[in-house]
Amino acid sequence: MNGDTTRGDLQGYLERWGMLFELLGATRMMGRILAWLLISDPPEQSAGDIAQAVGASAGSVSTTTRALTQSGMVERLGIPGERSAHFRVRSGVWGQLLRKRMSYIVSMRDLVEEGLELSAGEKEDSTLRLRELGSYCTFIERELPGFIARWERDWKEERER
Repeated sequence: MNGDTTRGDLQGYLERWGMLFELLGATRMMGRILAWLLISDPPEQSAGDIAQAVGASAGSVSTTTRALTQSGMVERLGIPGERSAHFRVRSGVWGQLLRKRMSYIVSMRDLVEEGLELSAGEKEDSTLRLRELGSYCTFIERELPGFIARWERDWKEERER
């Protein structure tokens, strides 16, 4: 953070991330902690550093960093000479998250196919919603790998500039 940033500016920024995460079905604290780890210097932060920055209890930080670690967005690491664990955003996480979402799309498409088998012989109108979802899943399965590869290539080129 630059020297002109006030505590209120920072808290407002973290809160907007929190609200976004709530809209996405996660917790507000997940958004706040991830936001802090995205902008913190150094990138590795102890639970105590995180608690102070986001204004949360030690228990809340522990629960949330565990959830963020399990999701793959954050990694837990030891720092030589430090007793407490530190956390940072995992490098390369964004493409990995999309690949994980892709596996959910594949599972959804499999369920669509099962639903169509169960609906065999029904009027075509009654399977329209399933067929639409199946078409969507097939499209995402076909397009997403190329999308991720293009983004990773662009990001690599941007980093090397």
